[in-house]
Amino acid sequence: MFWWYGPFTWLIFFLVVGVVVYLVIKYKLKLTTRNGRRDFIRDTGESALETLEKRLARGEITEEEFDRIRKKLDET
Repeated sequence: MFWWYGPFTWLIFFLVVGVVVYLVIKYKLKLTTRNGRRDFIRDTGESALETLEKRLARGEITEEEFDRIRKKLDET
């Protein structure tokens, strides 16, 4: 047991603690990412109506959905 109290004890201790902290941070970041990218809402500078019009043009929503969502946007 005497080897544990040698001059490198603190170095080994901080090395182990550093590795544990690194792994915890890496795990937490992995939970907040999807496909290796962070999930942040990007501000594209478009208004909600412009985004809605693009979705209609791409065929993602129907005209009825477009009208319903546009009315809700006009209310706010």
